[in-house]
Amino acid sequence: DIQLFTPELVKKCTEEKNSEEYRFLCPHAGQFKCKLTNLVFEMEAKSVVKYRIVSWDKHVLDVVSQMDPAGPLYDIDCLEGSIRHLSLPHCETHKKLAVAHVTDGNMEIIQPLNVTNTHVIINIPSFSLFGLIKSLVFKTYPISAQVLLFHDKMVNKLHIHLMPENVPVGEVQKRHESNTYITTTSKCQLKPGEIYRPCCKTPDSCNNIECQPEEETFELDYGPNFHPTFEILFDTEVYKVTLSILDVEAKEVWKPRAVKLRSKQMLTCRFKSLGAAYVESFVDKHREQFIQRVSSVMEIADGLKSRNMISDEMYNNIRVEPSSYKQMRLVYDALHSGGGAVKAEFYKILKEKHPHLVDDLESGSSR
Repeated sequence: DIQLFTPELVKKCTEEKNSEEYRFLCPHAGQFKCKLTNLVFEMEAKSVVKYRIVSWDKHVLDVVSQMDPAGPLYDIDCLEGSIRHLSLPHCETHKKLAVAHVTDGNMEIIQPLNVTNTHVIINIPSFSLFGLIKSLVFKTYPISAQVLLFHDKMVNKLHIHLMPENVPVGEVQKRHESNTYITTTSKCQLKPGEIYRPCCKTPDSCNNIECQPEEETFELDYGPNFHPTFEILFDTEVYKVTLSILDVEAKEVWKPRAVKLRSKQMLTCRFKSLGAAYVESFVDKHREQFIQRVSSVMEIADGLKSRNMISDEMYNNIRVEPSSYKQMRLVYDALHSGGGAVKAEFYKILKEKHPHLVDDLESGSSR
């Protein structure tokens, strides 16, 4: 059986913005699937696996002019011989895929042992860079895709990203930390090279909505920047929209969804309606959940520091920790020493930065 795991997120000392690597402390031999990337490692023994997503090198791809990337490029490092097989997630509706193995700027093509409906399985000759590639013959075939939504509250704007399904959501979130990620049923099928447009409606027909661009060609984007495909601007405060994606013939490829947008006023009103005892209990009860599920801890520490809720020494201790797990444990040390006022501020910041995680825990779905 395949065991699921949540990797640690560890900061990398590179020039890339928000550069982090995933780290998996494998306890024993077996098959393990990463919850964040959907990579599957078939391990021979206990080991430590480090991996991260890097940019595709266009010069390397020029060597195989008839091939295109079909997934992110992963930099994988582990003790030689520890990984028996690697399974890379794909989003293709066909199975004619191969794997690029890049070492010191040179690329070899690895043929898969097997291609399932979701993964491409290979032997690992040595550790370096691995990424899926496909023939240009299949360039315009439909793929499994996802629609990702981010709300910019400061300027009342909704960002829509049309992405291949095998791009990890967390990688896109890292590039847009200042915006609120909106969880929704994101799956759809899209054709690379085809034109799509969003359809956005509000309960009040008087609201003025501007979409830019009005339509766009869907291209495969495997990073590192993950720019939005569309921006929807609202001229008034909007709390809810109905959103869909249409193709060039006005057919719905992503059926209408009700999407709730949050404002700081709503968060403040809700917070004031909650008692201090509830907030303290909630923060204490879900300690482990927040340690496991919040990767951008520094934005919380920044909020607490700006309100003089934590000391300079504690802030610096949090900042230098390489692991988000350890950072959040230090935040909780500050919460316990600071008392109810600090926990209340922590809760307010979570509601602003991670509203869907808080809603999930408050609804009891993670208990």
